[in-house]
Amino acid sequence: MYELVQAGKRTYYVDCPSKIGIYRIDEERVCLIDSGNDKDAGKKVWKILEEKGWKLDCIFNTHSHADHIGGNRFLQQKSGCRIYCAGMDRILAEHTLLEPAMLYGGSPYKELKNKFLYAQSSEVQELTEVDLPEGMEMLRIDGHSFAMTAFRTEDGIWFVADGVTAESIMQKYHVSYLYDVEEFLSSLNRLESLEGRIFIPSHGEAVTDIKSLVRLNRKKVYEIEAMLGEICAEAVGNEDILKAVFDRYGLLMNDIQYVLAGSTIRSYLSWMKGKGDLELKFTGNRPAWKRTAGTEGRKPVPVNEDREGILKEAECFALDMDGTIYLGEKWIDGAKEFLARIEAAGKRYIFLTNNSSKNPHVYAEKLRRMGLEVGTEKIVTSGQAAIYYLKKHYAGKKIFLLGNPMLREEFAEEGIWLEEENPEVVVTAFDTTLDYGKMCKVCDFVRAGLPYIATHPDYNCPTETGFIPDAGAIHAFIHASAGRYPERIIGKPNGDIVDYLLERTGARREKTVMVGDRLYTDVAAGVRNGLKSVLVLSGEATLEDAGRSEIRPDLIFDSVKEMGAFIPAGNESSGRACTDI
Repeated sequence: MYELVQAGKRTYYVDCPSKIGIYRIDEERVCLIDSGNDKDAGKKVWKILEEKGWKLDCIFNTHSHADHIGGNRFLQQKSGCRIYCAGMDRILAEHTLLEPAMLYGGSPYKELKNKFLYAQSSEVQELTEVDLPEGMEMLRIDGHSFAMTAFRTEDGIWFVADGVTAESIMQKYHVSYLYDVEEFLSSLNRLESLEGRIFIPSHGEAVTDIKSLVRLNRKKVYEIEAMLGEICAEAVGNEDILKAVFDRYGLLMNDIQYVLAGSTIRSYLSWMKGKGDLELKFTGNRPAWKRTAGTEGRKPVPVNEDREGILKEAECFALDMDGTIYLGEKWIDGAKEFLARIEAAGKRYIFLTNNSSKNPHVYAEKLRRMGLEVGTEKIVTSGQAAIYYLKKHYAGKKIFLLGNPMLREEFAEEGIWLEEENPEVVVTAFDTTLDYGKMCKVCDFVRAGLPYIATHPDYNCPTETGFIPDAGAIHAFIHASAGRYPERIIGKPNGDIVDYLLERTGARREKTVMVGDRLYTDVAAGVRNGLKSVLVLSGEATLEDAGRSEIRPDLIFDSVKEMGAFIPAGNESSGRACTDI
């Protein structure tokens, strides 16, 4: 216990109940990632630092829970080090009584004021990218807490805090603490896409494969969701729900588990209510949760079937590209034949992409290299949709555009007034030329309160060598500095890009089919905006993902190849084709 483990050239961790990361800033100075669960942990870490001759420069707290900040005060008093934590968690790390008070929902009684829930306070500063030493980066992974942060060192080591729960811990406790279930699921998606050599959760063994651990955590969330749906088949109160959960998992309730698991279950109930799966009724001054009528026994969508003739009746197919039609420079098997089938049926297809770093000419040229002659009129990007939106709502306004030269040229050609110093509106895109000067400038404008619009929400862009940060990652750094997310995001799954698509095609909304490999962008774009939606399993989403997701596609196919059989050619087709663009 409290053994120092070297994970990389400059990266270490202390193997203890709540792991503590150590990163060597230079030959003398180090920073810590968390400080352990109490003063004793702080003392043991201090002894390690003294033995190695290292000077403590700063502490980066992943979040504010007592078992991660317990050594803060002791170490700060010994070294005078700076301590950083992000967002709301910074406030809780300074005012530590807030943790047991929040968990309990009132003034905490004596048994809750222990080192597991109530750490000693320390002086904590707001964490930003600027505060990180060279070679480190950070990623927000909220959900377990208000504002949790993962850290990566230049050795390719990720400290992922409580962003994932180790399998052994999950099997023992089942109900790991969560503040916001939806944010936790979103953070799992971000963690799943990370590249690194080693991933170190705070509790449990370090792993080289984060993806399998993410899948286990995601599976547990949906397992608990399904269990709560069963428990709430009839109206039941909070305490009875909690008892039922403990009984089913064979857990033993005590003061700590009562507030941790109880608060977590209430977060699940809140999430399920927000999705419309549960309702809260008050009868005779007694609150009770009940499963919403119509949500019981949801049937899975069959694969490779179209019993209602959705594809036959379609006028226009809005097609995602990478993962749906091709992978990198390689066609999905049967994709070219599928496109030919659509045209033979007198229908049309449009490629619809969120990627605003490339214009339609680039995509058309790529398709030509791959053997498909297609004009730019068949390609719609989030950049084009953003131009359409700006002309409609901010005509004549001066726009600061965070985008690469290709997109800037596209904006200028469409008569958008680009302004670097005194803009009236901020637009952010997928900027592959981003540098620190641009980062500072865009944060200044957003911080000043200008209208803030983004082309699309994707956190990562797939490439042949893995993922690279996309527009959503840019939103995250702007939020970390300026405290705002975009008030309008144009791309999938949002309605603005769909409105633009329909205006360009002339297709009827109810006769347009959105086809893609991502549930949360492609399929959600159809579900939210009155289109028919098809999930193909040739890219990101799996059938397991579809079964767990609240986003329900109308159809699921292994790939577009299997869809072709349901599109009758020539005069077999019905409905009118969408007009030329």
